[in-house]
Amino acid sequence: MTASDVAVLPISTGFGLATEPFVDTTDETFFFPSDQHLRALEFMGHSLWTKSRLGVVTADNGCGKSLLIKRLLKDLDERVNVATVQREHIGPREFLLEILRQFGFSLGDDDKTDRRRLLERFLGHQAGTGRLCLLIVENAQSMHPSVLEELRCLAAIEHDGVRVLKILLLGQPALNLVLESPRMVELMTGNVSRFSLAAFTEDQTAAYVAHRLRAAGAPNPDGIMPYTLLPQIHACSLGIPANINKLCQRAFVHAREEGAGLVTSSALDKAIEDLGWVRRRLRAENAVLEQVAALDSTPSTGKLVITMQGEPDREVLLKSDRVLVGRGEEADCRIDSVFISRYHALIVRDGNRDLLLDLGSTNGLVVNSRRILRRALRHRDLIQVGPARVMYVNEQANNAQPDPGETLCFARPGFPAAAGEDDASTLLAFGRADPSG
Repeated sequence: MTASDVAVLPISTGFGLATEPFVDTTDETFFFPSDQHLRALEFMGHSLWTKSRLGVVTADNGCGKSLLIKRLLKDLDERVNVATVQREHIGPREFLLEILRQFGFSLGDDDKTDRRRLLERFLGHQAGTGRLCLLIVENAQSMHPSVLEELRCLAAIEHDGVRVLKILLLGQPALNLVLESPRMVELMTGNVSRFSLAAFTEDQTAAYVAHRLRAAGAPNPDGIMPYTLLPQIHACSLGIPANINKLCQRAFVHAREEGAGLVTSSALDKAIEDLGWVRRRLRAENAVLEQVAALDSTPSTGKLVITMQGEPDREVLLKSDRVLVGRGEEADCRIDSVFISRYHALIVRDGNRDLLLDLGSTNGLVVNSRRILRRALRHRDLIQVGPARVMYVNEQANNAQPDPGETLCFARPGFPAAAGEDDASTLLAFGRADPSG
């Protein structure tokens, strides 16, 4: 089947989905706020709103750097002038021209104006009026040395003794080698912070696939993409979101060819072969696959399946209307660890829903890679409580209505201050510095 065939026959056809689940999209509904992506957003905002003048974000291709930039820009206001350069193969004069145009200048390709001098005057004027200027450079590791020299000169521009241009550099891990080269020594002195965006873990991959399917209209993701396939998807995609999308997209195509109403293991195998990822494939007897398959159950009441350090620990049935999770002896679900608060969390039965509530714990709750304060639990939600991994098992919970009171925790106490920042307790709320902490 060719790419044109895929376009003619949408994947949503035959699977009961409202839209395509694994296509590249800017739709906010499909954004998966994993822990590392939220931390990357915090980091970029920290670089912008603190004394730090340069921030560096590195990640493998396909991990979502461009999407993070879109999320960051969405929450900025008129106080910030932004120029974004994405082209890898660009000369120094074209580089300066691209920046000027995005800052609002109308210049032709053959304009003879001294572009660097024009930028200096513009940046100085903006600094004098109290406005920030931010330059975002993507794929910086592939840029010509002459372009990086222009970048170094722009970073050195001052107004009243203060550097006036904020810079965010994004690229693949090789960017670190470029920045550590002798010609970049001056650029990397002073307040420079770095953040490495990691690929998804196996649990995050499972949560990501479920999130995309729910966003596309699937009431029960397991009924379309069985969870027994997810370890294989993680292994072959290496946990990289773009790879996960490609693999799942192809698996859907083959499942439709088979006339199946869900993605089968044979459809996934064919997709892996299409993409040339056969060497990454897990063997069927892999222990991880066996453990996941063993979790297949349909209890009438909810339960918690607790794993410590990768080993099964115990199960806790949710028999009462209130289940206390904590370190204290009075806890119904006791987890003995210094990372667990005495009264860490509470699970409350509300009608046909089990609500998970953070009781102001020190280290917080992470559900499906998102820090939460409150959530109506759904079947196979993965809860990280200190060193314990807790799976909520209750297939009936998939029929519950979404919780309008679900609360995410975006600002993370203890996030390290940028280099040169005095107040390490400052929390970022997407484009604003909140000193109240």
